[in-house]
Amino acid sequence: MLRGFSDRLRNDVHCKVQQALWADGIVNIIRLSEEVRLDNVEENIAREDIESLVLQVAQLYGAAIEFDDEARTALDLPDPCPADNRNDLEKALKERSPLSDGSTNLLHVDDKC
Repeated sequence: MLRGFSDRLRNDVHCKVQQALWADGIVNIIRLSEEVRLDNVEENIAREDIESLVLQVAQLYGAAIEFDDEARTALDLPDPCPADNRNDLEKALKERSPLSDGSTNLLHVDDKC
């Protein structure tokens, strides 16, 4: 569902995109969208909706854009590609284990020996 944006919010987006272009020459979509959302929190519009508007305005100005991972971390958003911290031996053991419940502990020592 397309949602209409207020004139104030649209003006805010245009101003912030222009400021980013003048200051850095590049528009950080995630960071700028969150700034706009917080400045217009009373309108109760999701950041994702504002992101699409910021992207459209940045494209209108022909701006270079970025989606900064630091901004994603600052906003406490989940990592879309989390790293697998298990080593290869743990992965192989889990795949071959008949129980495969993920509770394999390689450092477990049997006290009955």
